[in-house]
Amino acid sequence: MELLSSLLVFLTSCLLFHDCRKLDGYKFPVYTTESCPESEIEWNKKSSAFNCSKESSYACFPNNETTELIEFCYPLRIIIIPYGVCLYLSKTRSELESYDCRGFRYGCPEKQYLSSSIYQYPSCVSLGDGCFVAEPFCKRKWIKSIRPATHPSHPPTKETVLINTKKNAEKDVNLNGEQPDWTLITTSCVYLIVVSVIVIILYIRKKRTSVRRDIESVGMLFLQVEEEDTEGTSVRRDIGLQSVTMLSRLKEEENTEALQKLLDSGGNVNLCDKAGVSILHKACKMGRYHTLQLLLENGADVDLCDKAGVSPLHTACQYGHDSIVQLLLNNRADVNLCDKAGVSPLHTACQYGHDSIVQLLLNNRADVNLCYKAGVSPLHTACQYGHDSIVQLLLNNRADVNLCDKAGVSPLHTACQYGHDSIVQLLLNNRADVNLCYKAGVSPLHTACQYGFDRIVQLLLNNRADVNLCDKRGGSPLNRACQNGHDSTVQLLLNNGADVNLCDKRVVSPLYKACYNGHDGTVKLLMDNGADVNLCDETGVSPLNRACQYGRYSTVSLLLNNEADVNLCDETGVSPLHTTCQYGHDSIVQLLLNNRADVNLCDKTGVSPLHTACQYGHDSIVQLLLNNRADVNLCDKTGVSPLHTACQYEHESTVRLLLNNGADVNLCDKTGVSPLYRACQNEYGRIVQLLLDNGADINLCTENGDSPFFFASQKSHERFSKSY
Repeated sequence: MELLSSLLVFLTSCLLFHDCRKLDGYKFPVYTTESCPESEIEWNKKSSAFNCSKESSYACFPNNETTELIEFCYPLRIIIIPYGVCLYLSKTRSELESYDCRGFRYGCPEKQYLSSSIYQYPSCVSLGDGCFVAEPFCKRKWIKSIRPATHPSHPPTKETVLINTKKNAEKDVNLNGEQPDWTLITTSCVYLIVVSVIVIILYIRKKRTSVRRDIESVGMLFLQVEEEDTEGTSVRRDIGLQSVTMLSRLKEEENTEALQKLLDSGGNVNLCDKAGVSILHKACKMGRYHTLQLLLENGADVDLCDKAGVSPLHTACQYGHDSIVQLLLNNRADVNLCDKAGVSPLHTACQYGHDSIVQLLLNNRADVNLCYKAGVSPLHTACQYGHDSIVQLLLNNRADVNLCDKAGVSPLHTACQYGHDSIVQLLLNNRADVNLCYKAGVSPLHTACQYGFDRIVQLLLNNRADVNLCDKRGGSPLNRACQNGHDSTVQLLLNNGADVNLCDKRVVSPLYKACYNGHDGTVKLLMDNGADVNLCDETGVSPLNRACQYGRYSTVSLLLNNEADVNLCDETGVSPLHTTCQYGHDSIVQLLLNNRADVNLCDKTGVSPLHTACQYGHDSIVQLLLNNRADVNLCDKTGVSPLHTACQYEHESTVRLLLNNGADVNLCDKTGVSPLYRACQNEYGRIVQLLLDNGADINLCTENGDSPFFFASQKSHERFSKSY
């Protein structure tokens, strides 16, 4: 009886799950599933069951037709999904692609998430008949989803019924002891026979009705258009590429018989979805040669473009279907028909690296120099994406090697920017102008130096690139390399005669750039090659001053060890010590003082480093300066002392520090304003009390005759008056 029950369970399981199967056509094993895991526990169980390799992870997503859920081991350890999208698995490329879910009525993820937490976003795995249930236009029966949670009010599932049947059968056997229940045996045998017959019938019916289902599937092309409302257009986005929701959901297998029957019944061969995508586009994308041939024979418009201006030929060129491209061209597809951005089919083939298609297009009179709206040629595109063989093809077919885009960028610039040295050599061998600059005056050498592509820099220099050619701002290639800390590039340029002190129009030297960005290796390299360590910019700021501003301790140390003037001031008289005190870099203040920085050197308004530290409330620096003999009562040209400044900016601890180090509490500025008056004026009660505790004169008047007490009374500062 136990064996009988086991057989019963097995055959019933076959009946319930006859549609769960392994799918063909993918690069790795993919299986259909009734539902994705609905909790972390279920996810972990499924993941363990699949036992994916260390370089892959378990995943459960819809297929690319959004008709069923599938599960598989995807070749990524972690799958990170951006907010606002759901994922599906493309069969064509066996890659995960994204679906913009921001048009969902509910449940679209609002933050980045992992594939392992997909159960938290059921809308991304809840499918209707070829659509996500959460889509506004998806009104058909909900056929796939994460399972609802078990609830007493829910009817028992098939699995539950099966388990209960088995348990009841076991219970009956146990109740009757060793006596067989012939009624149960007979009933079970009949049941087994019936189940077996049903399984066989289902298999035969599945084979016989495949054509009918295909006709219904293709028929949905037109039914969907009628059912979807005007707000129901959704958008699919391939990762890194733009595409649109396809009108058609053709079966994975090509079935021209079903399509022919539909067309014979009056189907519109040029019917498009709301994004303008036709059945012809879909056939081109999926590489359906015979389907395409049938559509063209039935009057499909070979140049019918979608709303972005993308033609079927564009689509075939993107997905690399050579035979489809040839078929379209044989049917008079316009080889130079551009989309709304001006991108031609040749551009598209060059972008995706389909050499044979590029040759096909050129053989059919594609314009090799046809540029899109930004002035970018097919050669630019091939240079950007690093397709050497296509670059050679284009050059062999008279592509203009020096044709620039609207910003003046040449193909050589583009190859230099993206680091394709073999393409740079190809272009130079075909007479590319090595010193051709774009509108900002930037040469290919500038570009290569900016990105630190040494091999390209050497190639350009070997082909007579001007090493000191400056852009319109006066920036040299050396300046670019120093700004980004490319030491090996800097050495290459210096070895080839680059002027180490060549400044831009703001008199910024290469050394200044390197100090500004904290590239110590570059700084040392430049100084070893004769860079002027005290060469200032147009406002008199030295490399040392700039390094102090940004807290580059090691850079400051390097400069000081190479005879940088520690007291060299800018045109307003601000010294490196002033700058460091302003930005609060204690260790650099100490370094400057150790290298004989003048602690009382004032700027052109008489402001000392101590004033500056007091203004910004850097107590530790104030103490450092005082320890190094800073004059605590040194006033600026208006008579303002460091104590005035600390009171003005409400730095109570700084005020206390100054008073403890001998600051004159009653020292007035040139208008007779005392520190106490300034504190009262700004209503700093705690500082007022501190000054009074240290002997501040409450009757000390300004040149207008106002005293702190009078000022406080006039302003009704009750708390101050009580203090007096």
